[in-house]
Amino acid sequence: MLTALLGEKVFSTIHYTREELKNLRRKRTIFLCPHCSSELNLRIGNQNVPHFAHQSQFLCELGKQHESPRHLLTKQLLYERLREHFTEVKVEYYVKEIQQIADVYVKTDTKKIAIEIQCSSIPIPDILSRTRGYQSKNFTPFWMLTQPVTEKQKGLLQLPSFQQAFIRYSPHLHHFLLHFSPEDRSFTIFTHLIPVSVSAFISAAPVRIPIEQFTLPLSIPHPTVNHPYLLKNWNQFRMKWIYNKLHYNKAKDDLFLREVYREGDTFLYLPLFVGMPVFPHGIHFMNHAVEWQYYLWKDCMKKDTFFSEEKVVEVLKRRMDRGFLEFRTLPFVCGDQLLKELVKSYLSLLKDMQVVRRMDGGQYQLSRPWNCPDNFSGFEKHQHDFFPKWKHILKKV
Repeated sequence: MLTALLGEKVFSTIHYTREELKNLRRKRTIFLCPHCSSELNLRIGNQNVPHFAHQSQFLCELGKQHESPRHLLTKQLLYERLREHFTEVKVEYYVKEIQQIADVYVKTDTKKIAIEIQCSSIPIPDILSRTRGYQSKNFTPFWMLTQPVTEKQKGLLQLPSFQQAFIRYSPHLHHFLLHFSPEDRSFTIFTHLIPVSVSAFISAAPVRIPIEQFTLPLSIPHPTVNHPYLLKNWNQFRMKWIYNKLHYNKAKDDLFLREVYREGDTFLYLPLFVGMPVFPHGIHFMNHAVEWQYYLWKDCMKKDTFFSEEKVVEVLKRRMDRGFLEFRTLPFVCGDQLLKELVKSYLSLLKDMQVVRRMDGGQYQLSRPWNCPDNFSGFEKHQHDFFPKWKHILKKV
């Protein structure tokens, strides 16, 4: 905690030097928790931000949080930066009606903003409930991830489900992740995220914003993105997922593999238009693109002479209702028509690849019958026909 009660006044360590705080401690100044009224210890180390801590024998919801040094430092840095632009900025602001404490509170000309700093994982339903709580009192919640992000290799992020929950969307950044590092005093924005597995994402070159340039609302420069470069290796990731599926899963135990083989298709040689990256909306499926696109082909496109966007949406909804497919939990991405947009993007891609053609009245039809090669030479010929068309599409992205 950075704030406490000194008498009837709110006292914050942010406004004092270490020496001034040490003088107060030598005088045995009594500080109380503003939420449970128990006495607090003033801790002044050489490395961490000076802060208050509850004495162990007292119980307090705020005291149970055990804030890390980077959490305390982030609060201090944000407070100091935002005070340069706004007159009303507070740390550990208590919203009594909903019994929630914003790490940093900012009042702008038009909004009341509650900043939540997340250094450790919490249940995603807690994020949703706290967000709804702020909104019910006309606060705009701004969640900030400071938990370290793993970059497996350049341009490839490994994001657990908790970090995925912080993904946002904007028209020029597409799906992106905002991360703050208090040690580096800077924000990093990973833009144009494309999933290649349940937890791995391709990303464009990160955009870095020093805290000295941070303000609210967040201003993000338009990055220069080479989409063909981003997507050029998608098939390598696709094949890696397929090989892993074959290696680590037995067909009799895996629902998806079982369906593929029962249908008489060869999993290793599924056509390349099953598993294509659907940019940007494909991120919403937790399942790999091979899975949801194969279900589409099996349930609809292989059987029906003509099909519409509505029919394809219906097929996917049915699979989701039965538990075969699942959307990612992305609390900060809004939209009621995500599934429809996803289907529309995929059908548009198939049309550009000349796999389907659009008929009068908005119906679609396969350009040629479904063909799953049953040997390597047949798959090689399919690759030879597919990739020139794919390269042509990338040039237009």
